Amino acid sequence: MNENKLTALLSLLDDSSFEIYQRVEKELSNLPVSVIPQLEDSWLESKNTLFQERLEIIINKINFNHVKKELIKWGKSDTQNLIEGAILVNKSYNPNLLTDPIFKSIEKIKQDVWLELNDQLTALEKIKILNHFFYNIYNYQALSPNNPTNWDGDIGTVLSQKQGNYVMIAIIYAAIAQKLNIPVYGINLPGSILLCYVENDIIKSSKTKEVLFYINPIDKGHVFGCKELEHLILAKNIDNRPKYYQPTSNTSLIKKLVKHEINVYKKLKLDSYLPNFRELYKAI
Repeated sequence: MNENKLTALLSLLDDSSFEIYQRVEKELSNLPVSVIPQLEDSWLESKNTLFQERLEIIINKINFNHVKKELIKWGKSDTQNLIEGAILVNKSYNPNLLTDPIFKSIEKIKQDVWLELNDQLTALEKIKILNHFFYNIYNYQALSPNNPTNWDGDIGTVLSQKQGNYVMIAIIYAAIAQKLNIPVYGINLPGSILLCYVENDIIKSSKTKEVLFYINPIDKGHVFGCKELEHLILAKNIDNRPKYYQPTSNTSLIKKLVKHEINVYKKLKLDSYLPNFRELYKAI
């Protein structure tokens, strides 16, 4: 969009006609994020409260539209880095999220675990080492869902506080494992945040992989087998379907994070965030 057209649209932003404002808002909201610094300058230069309020809404929409596009692109990628996915979810409501500290924190844990790994270790031994560092050295723990907060799904805060909601703890755990080439992924069981260790990396092939064992990231990485998972499924009073025992893509974990955020923000009555979360959930 050229400078003259942008100026003309901004001049109509505080128009008394709501219909004109809606048309202007729609056009401005579709602008790329690169225009935001210019819009922020206009906000600072104005003394018109209505103009500032409306422009703030538009800036937020531009940011959200950008994040949504990036998350859709992430979902279609071959790698689906879990940390990047979680960051995008957080950026949907916090566009100024600092990402460098997040990646540094993940890398530090990964390096510490990596120093203790070798090719002679079994799958179970590798998980025991990861569990030791994640839960005993770094002291990560999951918060009870009975006391939801509006920060326990924010990856930056969770990494600094060493505690977070069930989904975020599972995402960070699985992300570190995957960075170490330890094939840990979520499973298809609804209403549960459980992980599994597969024989090979499921990202590299669409074929069904053999699950060696399951991991409960909420219970300090407790490892269990098919029989225990079967008991859990029966206790949930749901159909015992083969797909519940199978690994799923990283998209599923990120989708569970968004769903968790929807439930939390409902409980906290922070309704203004819900439309964006619902839109993200549909988009992934």
